Amino acid sequence: MNSSKFDEKFRTSVRESQVVKKIFYVKSGKCEMRYVDPFNAEFLKINHPKEFIPCTNESDLVSAHYDKILNNYVLHINEEVLHELSESKTNDFACFYQKIIYGQSADHYDGKGRRTKIIQNYRVPLDVDGMLVECRTADEMKVLQRDAFVFVQYKDPPQRAKPDKKASVIMYGIDTVSRTNLRRMMPMVHEFLKSPGWYEMMGYNKVADNSFPNIFAMLTGFSPESAESRICNTDVDGCLDKIPFIWKEFKKDGYLTAYAEDEEHSNTFNYAKPGFAVKPTDYYFRPFLTALENETSIQYCPGCLMKYCLGRRLASSYIFDYCRQFIQRFVAKRPIWGMFWTNHYSHDDLFMLSAMQHKILEDLLGFEKDGAFEHTIMIFFSDHGARFGPLMYTKEAFLEERLPMMFIYLPPWFRIKYPHYVEALAQNQNRLSSNFDLYNTLKHIINIEESVEHTKRSYDCPQCQSLFYPLPENRSCSDAGIAEAYCTCHNYEEVQEDQKTWRMADLVVDRINKYLHHHNLQNLCSNLTLRVVNNTEVRILDMDENLVKGMRHYHTKFQVHQNLAEFFATILYDKETEELQINVELISRTNMYGTDSECVNNKNQKLYCVCLSKLRAIIK
Repeated sequence: MNSSKFDEKFRTSVRESQVVKKIFYVKSGKCEMRYVDPFNAEFLKINHPKEFIPCTNESDLVSAHYDKILNNYVLHINEEVLHELSESKTNDFACFYQKIIYGQSADHYDGKGRRTKIIQNYRVPLDVDGMLVECRTADEMKVLQRDAFVFVQYKDPPQRAKPDKKASVIMYGIDTVSRTNLRRMMPMVHEFLKSPGWYEMMGYNKVADNSFPNIFAMLTGFSPESAESRICNTDVDGCLDKIPFIWKEFKKDGYLTAYAEDEEHSNTFNYAKPGFAVKPTDYYFRPFLTALENETSIQYCPGCLMKYCLGRRLASSYIFDYCRQFIQRFVAKRPIWGMFWTNHYSHDDLFMLSAMQHKILEDLLGFEKDGAFEHTIMIFFSDHGARFGPLMYTKEAFLEERLPMMFIYLPPWFRIKYPHYVEALAQNQNRLSSNFDLYNTLKHIINIEESVEHTKRSYDCPQCQSLFYPLPENRSCSDAGIAEAYCTCHNYEEVQEDQKTWRMADLVVDRINKYLHHHNLQNLCSNLTLRVVNNTEVRILDMDENLVKGMRHYHTKFQVHQNLAEFFATILYDKETEELQINVELISRTNMYGTDSECVNNKNQKLYCVCLSKLRAIIK
């Protein structure tokens, strides 16, 4: 189905919220996860959908395609575009490429190779995985076009490949997309994800604040804190190479593996992290990313801090083209696992998703056209919802931030062979689940015949399990490895602001200051002082049997004077005795801090630090 036909199908469908009046995503004795109307009045007041911005209006002078007969990538020069760009009807031009050289380090490219001339239908050598292309007039006085390509070159399968049919796994991820915002900003994508074989995990709840710990949990079964105590500190050089990432398990079982992500400085394993010293997967995009970001022209979209275009192409298009090539080359021949993740358009502006939905839909339809869905379990997911921006000032901000989208697709052969797993996954759609369950599901795919007890592999959630077995219906957040600060199962009601709510927030600010002092940051970071309490809520029916008498769960949202930093905290507090229990590292920062915290490197500490050198004068 092409995208225009899908548009037509979508326009004839009726919006979900008009068909079914939903109240809860999950409803049990221990969890009431409220459904949010995506188009409620509060959202409509701030809605500002964006138009797609192309990186260039020029057609491709040089294009690449894979020739299945030659088993080779071939470069084609479009002479019509050539004449248009050169303003001449002669073929008086020259195109060259330079190979992207890498291998001396895992995370960076080494340099560029010598200039090699491109002729029509040029066969790309098998040792060229990436190239920078430049076409000029014959006298080399005028550049006609520059471009760049990255290739997934074919590798022969191992001789001892296992004969059993195994499901390939592709993880297609987009940063900062809640299940509610998916429905708002990408309704056509959401419509596609209702197709047969797709299952939305509507009870999926994040387990940590930002990208790294959430992705880390689903790929390792550990929190970074537990990994530090059991294996190594992920902030230290060489540690990430020692971590038992799930791709190592897949590779050990004969899978070919791949990892690709955009944003050189802000991506998952390199933002305030050391990255990898050893190439982590068989196909690893990062060396090419560093080349693209350093060797091509960069464009930023309005309001974006991350790189939007790398040369003539969207940053994300390189990631998902790499994904599609990986699938095309191998999925019909051998089992593959790959994770392909983009940050650049969704992280800074939640409304940019609306501009990108046709691109994402094209990716999914492309996978369908290639036959990927015949072989592949696909996980279409995010790490968390919006953590900054206008949605943080709505009543649903707490849910928005904590409920990322999570869809799992099962191919037809898998549904036929394992109907009991399909039934369980369908049942689990409206049960509370977490990143640790997803990790266990990935482990289960490797050893698909395992019993439910043998799928309980997450270190930080020993009772979590594979989603291919029924989850306990009456499951609590603690059962799923979700801290109260991130738990969306409990209902809270607003408390009228008074001296006691101010005192509560003031004590939280004091704890943040003590945290900074404990980490010897008092000479770098400003002491924070409370400016305003925006909102206070108390948990309804707080029947936790472990609570000391008088202690209640509260949410407090407040702002400090220093650079108007805003925070949201979940605390245990006794209003009468002023006893306070809180883990400072579970306090959320709810507005963008940009360069405010550049004087510290630790990702957690950045949330709470306003550098003395970055203090701004605030007009009261």
